[in-house]
Amino acid sequence: MTNAHPDLSICGIGRSAVVFKIKEEKRVVKVYFPPFKHLAKNEQINYMKVEGDSRYPKLYEVGRNYIVLDFIEGKTFFQCLQEGVPILPEHVKQVDDALHSARERGLNPSDIHLHNLIITKHGDVCIIDIARFSQSKQCEQWNDLKSGYYKHYHKAYFPSKLPKWLMNVVAALYRTRKGTSIHT
Repeated sequence: MTNAHPDLSICGIGRSAVVFKIKEEKRVVKVYFPPFKHLAKNEQINYMKVEGDSRYPKLYEVGRNYIVLDFIEGKTFFQCLQEGVPILPEHVKQVDDALHSARERGLNPSDIHLHNLIITKHGDVCIIDIARFSQSKQCEQWNDLKSGYYKHYHKAYFPSKLPKWLMNVVAALYRTRKGTSIHT
């Protein structure tokens, strides 16, 4: 990955793709690894269904193994927990509203985890990585996260910051318990 084009910088690496920020622009290029290149078309279709909803990035271009989207400036829920940035009940409601809107547009939200939820610099929530919003199986991941938020997050015993390693252990235990795939 160190030989990327000089106008690109890596913003994230997941199990199915690498996301590059385009210098001098507020856009990213998501390039899928060869076994996952079919997800570019899935994600294109899903982004077209949520087009016009500001809680999702705008889609600009699609290729065989890539898509070009808005760069969303902000912090993921994961980063917020790690850095002690508050996640407010209004942020949770914004996620619920965005997922409800996606369902109304014929999608089945899935793969909703702490790395795919961003609080923008303006305090709004944006959901990224919606390639799996078209799968048929029901995903309880968001409901489980939300349940944990309301049960523990605002309690006196909940730390103001969570170490990355601890969140990764909890995520691994969750995946093992639920039998889900790895999402980082």
